[in-house]
Amino acid sequence: MVLPGQLIPSPLRIFRNVGDDSVEETLRAMHLANTVDNTYEWGLGWIRTILCSVGAAMAVSAMEANSDWNLWEMTVEWVYEKVADFGTWLTNKFS
Repeated sequence: MVLPGQLIPSPLRIFRNVGDDSVEETLRAMHLANTVDNTYEWGLGWIRTILCSVGAAMAVSAMEANSDWNLWEMTVEWVYEKVADFGTWLTNKFS
């Protein structure tokens, strides 16, 4: 029989007295939850991210192939034109 304050001869215990069992179980549960969370984030989370990225690329590619809509013209060239117009406006303003 182990009395309070005596050491428990188990190498698997974090805390060595009988009164600390609830703290040890809480720490074990937190460790398990953290392990599951890390496994999900690093494994399934990355797989979901890659699949969604590939799906988005395929959807944009299908839209561009089957219509006159073009992502490059709608975004990058539009921003370039706005920056060029702003530069022209600044040049005219201070010339």
